[in-house]
Amino acid sequence: MAIPAGALIEWRGTTKTLESGAAATLTNNSIAAASTANYDTASDGEGAPDGEFVASFAYSSAPTEGTLIGLYARPLDIDGTNDAEVPEAARPTRAIGAFVVNNVTSTQYAICVGRNLPKLATYYLHNAATGQTISTGWTLKVTPLTLTPKV
Repeated sequence: MAIPAGALIEWRGTTKTLESGAAATLTNNSIAAASTANYDTASDGEGAPDGEFVASFAYSSAPTEGTLIGLYARPLDIDGTNDAEVPEAARPTRAIGAFVVNNVTSTQYAICVGRNLPKLATYYLHNAATGQTISTGWTLKVTPLTLTPKV
């Protein structure tokens, strides 16, 4: 059966790289910014309010199975040019979601869908109690995502 006209379907925009290959490691229980680029839902996401984030990361020693890498946003220009505070491990500023970790040392690719993203933000990863350090070279990308009527 074909999807009828007017039914809501998923729309995806052009992927944007937020971190192209971190030069520093990310130690257990610490936070690091995706420093290649910020993400603007208007100009980068064509107005889509949601995004699908993909992280790639590896550990030199296997982390604890099922632990999480948190994804946080630091909203920018929320009052004129004033920004929210930089996230901390005990205070994430704005939690977007999490990537589930496997207990392997090979490169892992994980997806997290964020809903109602800040208009403009810097994104951060939180290596939350995995027990190991994320190696250099981790990446973070986002693809704009929304529902739109089928024509």
